[in-house]
Amino acid sequence: METMRYGNAYLAISISNVTFPRTGIGTDYSLIISDVNHTITNSIVKGFGVRVTGISIQDSVDGSASTWENGNAVSDAVQATSIFFSRTSTNHMLRFTVTFQLHDLLPLGSIPDQTVTNSFNMTQTVL
Repeated sequence: METMRYGNAYLAISISNVTFPRTGIGTDYSLIISDVNHTITNSIVKGFGVRVTGISIQDSVDGSASTWENGNAVSDAVQATSIFFSRTSTNHMLRFTVTFQLHDLLPLGSIPDQTVTNSFNMTQTVL
């Protein structure tokens, strides 16, 4: 739950690998953030939107990192993708740091409300 200026937004965040992780071949990761429910306290606000502004993926095995920036979409559900190259075949702990901006959706556009940064860990085996 995110507390905003004109209410609360309940967000669902999903991170998954789209391709099978192997050494030397990039693994595609997909991030989806969606507004699953919200409470609005001002009649001029029609809902809440999300815009991804940055993704960082860091590997605990060798410290390598990958970044993605500059999302443009503002909607109630956004998707961003990133590619990560694993250098060794072992169990990897990846830390995803996601920065996104929440917007108040108005009848004629939107205004930024707050910026949020969250981190998530994913463990996977790389062959």
